[in-house]
Amino acid sequence: MVLDTENYERDRTEKRLLLKLQEAEEAVKDSNGWLRLDELKELMNENHV
Repeated sequence: MVLDTENYERDRTEKRLLLKLQEAEEAVKDSNGWLRLDELKELMNENHV
């Protein structure tokens, strides 16, 4: 099977997205993916400085 560049890039992007979704699902199951509101606000302030 031969893919053109556009289809190849789309497939790679889709695979990366699926991996990230799987990581997020696992983090939520482990309760590591959740932040308290004060933690989120602190992280947001750190990123804007």
